[in-house]
Amino acid sequence: MIQWQLARVLIVLCLFGTIPLLAQKTENGTVIGFVFNKKTGRPIGTATLVLRNKIGDKIAQTSVSDDSGAFELKGVPYGEYRLVYGTPGSGNQSTPYFTVDASHRWQNLGRLDLAGAVVVTMDKFEVVARQEAFLNSIDRKVYNVGLDLQSLSGSTSDLLQNIPSVEVDIEGNVSLRGSESVLILINGKSSTLMGANRAAVLEQMPADSIERIEVITNPSAKYKPDGTAGIINIVLKHKREVGYSGSVRVTGGTNRRYSGGVNANFNPGKYNLYGNFSLRQDSRPRYYENSRWHVDADTGKVVFTDQLTRETSRPLSRIAQAGVDYTLDDRNKLGAAINYNYRTSHHHAIQTNISRDDAGVITSSYDRTKTDPEFEKEVELTTLYQHSFPQNGRELNLELRHGEETEQEDNHYANIYHAPLAPTTYDNALIRENNTSTETIAEYVHPLGDDSKIEAGYSRLGNKSDMDYIGTFFDPAAQAWAVDSTATNRFLVDEAIHAFYTTYGRPVGSFGLLGGLRVEKAFVDSNQVATQTVNSNDYFRLFPTLHLTYNLTDSCQLQLNYSRRVRRPEGDDLNPFPEYQDPYNLKAGNPHLKPEDIHSIETGIQYRNNETTYLAALYYRHLYHGFTDVARYIDRTTLLTTKENLATNRSAGLELAASSNIGSLATINLSSDAYYEQIDASNLGFSDKKSTVTWNAKFNTNVHLTKSIMLQINTNYKAKRLTPQGYRHPAFVTNLGLRYELQDNKTSFILTVSDVFDSYKERTLVDTPILHEEIIRRKTARVIYAGLIYNFGKPSKKSKDDSLQYDNQI
Repeated sequence: MIQWQLARVLIVLCLFGTIPLLAQKTENGTVIGFVFNKKTGRPIGTATLVLRNKIGDKIAQTSVSDDSGAFELKGVPYGEYRLVYGTPGSGNQSTPYFTVDASHRWQNLGRLDLAGAVVVTMDKFEVVARQEAFLNSIDRKVYNVGLDLQSLSGSTSDLLQNIPSVEVDIEGNVSLRGSESVLILINGKSSTLMGANRAAVLEQMPADSIERIEVITNPSAKYKPDGTAGIINIVLKHKREVGYSGSVRVTGGTNRRYSGGVNANFNPGKYNLYGNFSLRQDSRPRYYENSRWHVDADTGKVVFTDQLTRETSRPLSRIAQAGVDYTLDDRNKLGAAINYNYRTSHHHAIQTNISRDDAGVITSSYDRTKTDPEFEKEVELTTLYQHSFPQNGRELNLELRHGEETEQEDNHYANIYHAPLAPTTYDNALIRENNTSTETIAEYVHPLGDDSKIEAGYSRLGNKSDMDYIGTFFDPAAQAWAVDSTATNRFLVDEAIHAFYTTYGRPVGSFGLLGGLRVEKAFVDSNQVATQTVNSNDYFRLFPTLHLTYNLTDSCQLQLNYSRRVRRPEGDDLNPFPEYQDPYNLKAGNPHLKPEDIHSIETGIQYRNNETTYLAALYYRHLYHGFTDVARYIDRTTLLTTKENLATNRSAGLELAASSNIGSLATINLSSDAYYEQIDASNLGFSDKKSTVTWNAKFNTNVHLTKSIMLQINTNYKAKRLTPQGYRHPAFVTNLGLRYELQDNKTSFILTVSDVFDSYKERTLVDTPILHEEIIRRKTARVIYAGLIYNFGKPSKKSKDDSLQYDNQI
């Protein structure tokens, strides 16, 4: 207790300037510098810059210096490089080889004098340096989302819709290769924002705050093994140029939608201050249809039930981030940051419920109305310390993170009966949930003499959840509200996970090797206070990983990787107390739910040919104890949905992606993922294995109509998909976007239309011997947004990451 109180004091002191924020550690670095004319001493604009890797002298990145001679190459993977620079008519020069690694993430090459340079004035000629839309590294695929013409009106969920193999459903849940068991990181770190309510946060987080998205299907042992599908790492913009810079964004949309944001950065040299704030008022109309029939076990007759729900909500989100980086000296850095999210919303819904007998005669008909003022708040504090040893690349990193999440729903219901006629009844459900998370991390990097290195680390993660459900009903006889004991309970979860990991990486000629092992011991205790049910679920796991690469040529690379991963039950998954949703539906967790484990192996190839890049990956996944929802009738009309573990789930698939530039006219990105899936649910009473082949495809094109006008078209298609008790129907959506750049090169006007053909909806079918159910969910019709963005400050060069985005949340 004393240690934690001390830690809290340190965090607070850090945030007030005693310990500024260390830059987030990633596997990429940045190379900056200036190009000058050696004879005149003046800066050279439009100098061509080519970054070449020491392995094969292949091109890693290209760029062009601005009018002040400055350049910045971002997202440079760790390695050894030289920079070739020059201008037309002067020839090229090269720097000596330098290293980008954990100790040298920001390589400042300083002033580069170009001998014999001829300064050429070029009218009506523009040199454009293009980053690739995506690329492979040894353990991840990197998508430079700023290259797509997308709208600053959109959210992070909208942006994720365009990433290959990533899907976002109507409720905002993110899945990777068909699985919702995916770990989402921010800047390579866990975040309270990405907890149980991450879908709501992603729907409101502005897309323009993101620099790139990394998809890691088989992460190394350095990363948490949570998420059987892998990791999605959201890398936020974090400028470090000397001076000040920022942007202001304002957008407005149909149905009284609006958003705005401001971000700013100030870096006088020794320290770096940054912050951003965004406000988003959304509108979320929803429509749900549920039709089902089943055989009554008592009478042997068929019972039909129909539900139609119409719901509206207007969430208002405030998201803020502030931090500071500070360099004590050449070997020590400190840092601190705070993340804040506060979302309020007011839900209104009416649900019509009708039951019929086997002759079609209505046996029950009533409407259930709901009003729900709710809020959600997350606060996260982080402090970091980094020490670099005299040996090049040797490094120690320490991090302390604490986050708190508070959520409340205040549901008020009225039941209006039509057949048979009866007085209206009233009930309430107050749900309070509080989650705290504290994580301590220590990481050590030790380079060896043969270009190899060893990394080792320890982390201790503590999670506490307190879920309080209070149900009440109005007693007409007493003319007073009374506690409903069948809907009132409190559930507590206390979890502690200790983890040790080590990795070893080494290049051997054209080969690359990265192997690792993570050892974890988890202690999980749960307590259902209402029923005095206490459960403990302690477990030990080993998580081996292996990544291999081979460079066939400078433009072609092969990869092979393997990992074991886990999905841990959350509090709602474990709570056995039934949650009353309506008279036809109950939902309960399973305190005996086991963690979900998976073995995943993948091989891939990347090939580059001038302006075109191709990616292909073949993968196989063997999952056991997989989570699934199982619905069973507990009486004539009430359906209970619980969590169960599947016996096994096997899948194998092929992922393809291509990106090409058609001169300066257009950019085309195409991706597709097709896979075979087999589900064995014999342990749940289903005798036959189920299998299917499913696929999805995404197409995106940016067309440069003129120098200042760009048009974007993107489409997403999801084919039929298997579920343990049925399947999901195909879904399709098309979006359009337009951006106009004003002549000042600082101001942009954007316009987007989402779901152009009003086609996006989800249809799910449950088909078992005892239950047939069809569920349709959809949102409002197409959404139109218009917006304006203005960039300010020095350096004044326009950000590459201003992008159009769409609203495809249902």
